[in-house]
Amino acid sequence: MNKRQIILNTISIAFLAMIISSSVIGSKENTLVIQGSNTVFPIANLAAARFQECNPGITVTVGGEGSGAGIADLIDGKADVATASRFPKQSEIDEANNTDVELIVHTIAKDGIAIIVNPNNPLSELSFEQISKIYNGTYTHWSNLNLTVAVDPIRVLERDESSGTHDYFNEEFLNGEEVNPNTVSDYAQYQSTSQLFADVAENVNAIGYGGLAYVDETVKAVAVKKEEGDTAVTPTIATVSDASYPISRPLYMITNGEPEEGDLRKYWLDFILSVEGQSIVLYVGYIPIGNYLENYDPTNPPECKVIVEGTPFGFITVPISIAIFALALRRRN
Repeated sequence: MNKRQIILNTISIAFLAMIISSSVIGSKENTLVIQGSNTVFPIANLAAARFQECNPGITVTVGGEGSGAGIADLIDGKADVATASRFPKQSEIDEANNTDVELIVHTIAKDGIAIIVNPNNPLSELSFEQISKIYNGTYTHWSNLNLTVAVDPIRVLERDESSGTHDYFNEEFLNGEEVNPNTVSDYAQYQSTSQLFADVAENVNAIGYGGLAYVDETVKAVAVKKEEGDTAVTPTIATVSDASYPISRPLYMITNGEPEEGDLRKYWLDFILSVEGQSIVLYVGYIPIGNYLENYDPTNPPECKVIVEGTPFGFITVPISIAIFALALRRRN
């Protein structure tokens, strides 16, 4: 075999290896689709970036259209993992069972639901009863609460029906019923927690709710008490962690069946529940359920640990092809 033929053969091998590599990297086995809760989105999104950084060749896509949407996509086979801020409904479990899908729920964090108002609203605390009366239309003006607000009619904001936070809130404060837009003075519904919080930040008369991680200086989280005689507690990581804040719930990731060794979903869940994964939970503003690093910095994370065992085929075959080429040249010389 002459030198030219060796070169051509080696190039062909390398080209074939790259094609195989591309097909393997782009295959379902190396792609993870995470879909669901807008509340869990900050955890999943930051974790996905780190997971991919430590595992070249793995692609993780993350969506946050709502818990209901995520569970529906999981049942339909459109998602590998559903994120949820509520437990699956019985109707969802029944639908899954009818399609031979087994919903396995993994608790990955804890959250407090913050009741928020505009920073210029003088409101400082609310009881469960007062929250219920605002959302069921009994209280339609801030003056009903003996408050003087620049715009008196209460603007009532909520998440949409696909939201797990929406479902949890309505079970807690409206006996599972929906807000009736006709009984409140002003009303809006949002798919995104960020959009809802932006509305509260812009409107002095607005009230809304959302996951603790979304609270920032643009809104005011009010203290909440369960009964009138109780001490109202402000939502913080500490008060949710010690259960003194009365509105909290677990956050979940849900799979079809229990992932086994070698399953990319298991590597993902193992990472979420690892020290670094739980550090991400704390970093974005939620409460870890496992060990974590208080000083975690995503811009300067700890050294990558191998999460997904094995290496995509192309990352091996291309160097091997180059080695074959070098060896062939050496023998020829």
